[in-house]
Amino acid sequence: MKPFQKISMFCLFILPMIGRTETKEIPFTLDNRDRIIRIEQKVESLDKKIDLKVDGLRTEMNARFETVNQRFDSMDKRFDQLFNFLWAFTGIFTAMMVSVFGFAFWDRKLSLAPIKKENTRTLNALRDYAEHQPKLQEILKNAGLL
Repeated sequence: MKPFQKISMFCLFILPMIGRTETKEIPFTLDNRDRIIRIEQKVESLDKKIDLKVDGLRTEMNARFETVNQRFDSMDKRFDQLFNFLWAFTGIFTAMMVSVFGFAFWDRKLSLAPIKKENTRTLNALRDYAEHQPKLQEILKNAGLL
């Protein structure tokens, strides 16, 4: 029972002290009210200034974004021009290669035609001569020219 008495006595002496600290009034004067009003006015004026600056920054950023977009558009046009130039260059190069190979083929065919004609004349002459020479006739048969 003694511990219960000690705890209850302790609570009786300490609880009133705790209650005093909680019930202590904070004085609120007219000066305090005036200060709060001035602080609210300053906060409102700062809000207005910040809003003006934010609006100014937004318009400035929009202007910058527009200039960046214009730059990108001009770069797109330049890339399109470069792409068109590369297509034209590729077409010209292809036409040149086709014409060079065509000329080489035509020139080879043209330059070999007289040689073929001369070879056929020589072969005909050898066949005519082989009718009188049996050894030559045998050589031409082995070569598959008769």
